[in-house]
Amino acid sequence: MNALEKAGVEVHIISPQSDKVKAWDTDHWSIELPVDKLLDNANPEEYDMLLLPGGVLNPDKLRQNKKAVQFAQHFLEQGKPLAAICHGPQTLIETGMLDGRTMTSYPSLQTDLKNAGVNWVDKEVVTDNGLVTSRKPDDLEAFNKKVLEELAEGQHATTGQFTHQQGR
Repeated sequence: MNALEKAGVEVHIISPQSDKVKAWDTDHWSIELPVDKLLDNANPEEYDMLLLPGGVLNPDKLRQNKKAVQFAQHFLEQGKPLAAICHGPQTLIETGMLDGRTMTSYPSLQTDLKNAGVNWVDKEVVTDNGLVTSRKPDDLEAFNKKVLEELAEGQHATTGQFTHQQGR
């Protein structure tokens, strides 16, 4: 978020909960950030990019929220830039739209991603047609650079190759 704002990008924190969100730092709660818009009131058409949070707790909560999954699905369907770091790709698994994509993540997710049809690789940052993924906070510099590049490129052509599969 800081890298995007430093580059002059307007950032909105969208959440299923109002007021604020918290970040987890290894073994304790850390920063709190104000929520700009409730997920129920957010329209993905109004956004150029989606950045999904990392950590263990937030992605697990988001993947269980049907509206959060549908919001992320919009970016995959439209070829809009989408970025996820650490455990963030968990939410994307629920879309059923990762088959054939090349991604990375926190190492403990590799089996889940492979089971979703992903070609999982162990690299600091991976880009696949506007989808940017990184493994962990140590990769933030490379992740931030690639996120800004993808945002500048804008919407990617969709090939129809990545179709939504119910029940996955």
